[in-house]
Amino acid sequence: MNTSQNFLISIQGVTTENDVLERFTGQLEHLSFSIQDLHYLNFQSSLSILMRLELEQSTDKESLNKVLDKVAKQFKLELLIYPLPERSIAASSHPYFLTLLSQKLQPQLLTKLFCHLREKQLCVTEINPLDAGDLHVFEIKINADKPIERQQLMKELMGLKSEYQLDLALQDDDLFRRNKRLIILDADMTFIQCEMINEMSRLAGKEAEVAKITQQTMDGKIQFNEALQQRVALLKGVRLSDLERLILNIPYTPGVDRLVYILKTLGYKIGIISGGFTRVIDHIKQRFDLDYGFANTLEVKNGELTGCILGDILDGHQKGVILREIALKENILLEQVIAVGDGANDLEMLASASLGIAFNAKRYLRECAAGSLSLPNLDALLYFLGISKTEISGLFQQETLL
Repeated sequence: MNTSQNFLISIQGVTTENDVLERFTGQLEHLSFSIQDLHYLNFQSSLSILMRLELEQSTDKESLNKVLDKVAKQFKLELLIYPLPERSIAASSHPYFLTLLSQKLQPQLLTKLFCHLREKQLCVTEINPLDAGDLHVFEIKINADKPIERQQLMKELMGLKSEYQLDLALQDDDLFRRNKRLIILDADMTFIQCEMINEMSRLAGKEAEVAKITQQTMDGKIQFNEALQQRVALLKGVRLSDLERLILNIPYTPGVDRLVYILKTLGYKIGIISGGFTRVIDHIKQRFDLDYGFANTLEVKNGELTGCILGDILDGHQKGVILREIALKENILLEQVIAVGDGANDLEMLASASLGIAFNAKRYLRECAAGSLSLPNLDALLYFLGISKTEISGLFQQETLL
């Protein structure tokens, strides 16, 4: 007959001593027990210890309290002991990992978030902070009885995102979440801070016409291929020398240098797949020493753009195809791929990756993506990968020493 008992032990208080944990476990040495769970936090001298013990012999709460109370009184800590019933709930077969980013964490936000998760029968099992400087970042572990409809959940949380300037990413809590190997990014308004075709339109004196078509494309109102052909036709006559000078002054998104450096240091393959133009992407690829760069090729004759595109158009569908081809070539599973974009033509690319991030995107894309990021700095997506500010700073310090 199994006579083992389970107890939850809570130890809380303020202390500057660093041997509290060993003193408590030392008091338990003469009992036959095993530690099933242990959570330890020492935050600015505020100590919190949670232990779940399984005792292999019958021990009542009073006896256990007597053994531990001596140490608790010595350190002036609060000791609470709860007998636990036998575990009858099996571990969830559908664990998820929800990362929350907010510049200002309000109680109302957490109340509404946890209420919604409960209503969806999603059980929060653990919450941990991630060091992110001035940002508030929390990693929330969730258990579900059945697979989550991610798109539906992200759509339902859109109200919270808008009201509280909240960014979220939902991932499977598995081995691949911690072992990404490939990131693919869009160029315009993602890797760089502009729509290059809009900038090029100034050289042709067609800025208003091109900007209007661009916006309609980003909103999903015009098919990408049709819109691209219309805009490129308006660029006819732009001199290649003027275009090359424009490319040299591309405004890059804040944090992109740091993002590329960190991910390359970690061994990532990095690529850009753009509905823009190869002359721009080739420059960016060389400038940042990226592994891949794909875009459309503009026809040039006599040193001027002809207003035509050579070959097939690289559209939203092709973005997804190329991402999958790169992953196959590099022998990388799609579960290990990240994709980042801002427009409707990035949807298939983001859907192909296990972590698709809508970066400062329109509502249409944010509702569909597994993650959304509305901060101006692109390197903030490192927090979705569980990389802390301290770890990021440490890597840059190593680079300085070298």
